[in-house]
Amino acid sequence: MKYLATLQLPGGNSITTNIVPTGGPSTLASIIATGLDLAVMAAIIVCLFMLIWAGFDWIFSEGDKQKVARARQRLVVSIIGLIVIFMSFMIINLIYGFFFGKAVDFLGSF
Repeated sequence: MKYLATLQLPGGNSITTNIVPTGGPSTLASIIATGLDLAVMAAIIVCLFMLIWAGFDWIFSEGDKQKVARARQRLVVSIIGLIVIFMSFMIINLIYGFFFGKAVDFLGSF
């Protein structure tokens, strides 16, 4: 086995260590799955915040047609955003399953 580093200590003692990263594909798969989980959860939280914001805008519009239209548009865009997030998560699971042989463990790492 080849060693990549040798540490020379004062007094003539030397320590040889192997500093090759370990883990391989399973570690990479775990990192990717965790990153995807966090990205999807962050996007869902942002969309839900936008839904709540649209609801408050609608409530406090006081009958003004422009404010109601803006709140309705924000509501529709938020719902479309949630649909896109869930569809992208399905596509990510398909691609991830093709390369790593399993689906992304959504909320399983928390």
